[in-house]
Amino acid sequence: MVRIVVRGRRDDYHVRTLLAWLSELREFLEGELSERIEVEFVEEDSRYPLLYVDGELVFEGLPGEEGYLIEIIRSARGLRATA
Repeated sequence: MVRIVVRGRRDDYHVRTLLAWLSELREFLEGELSERIEVEFVEEDSRYPLLYVDGELVFEGLPGEEGYLIEIIRSARGLRATA
């Protein structure tokens, strides 16, 4: 199982967007990673959203697009993009 945690302020636009993207991409990511995805939100007073994969901080802020988010998660799991 891949555990993805988003930490930040619940009312922040970037946090809400990141959580929405993860919800939309869940099925795709499970197929890409061949593992179940668990997404969790933790309320934290931080300036930017913090993205953790399996307990490791992998990104601060909101990636420029969903494709970049996919690559961040794949990289955190040690996978490369396939052509």
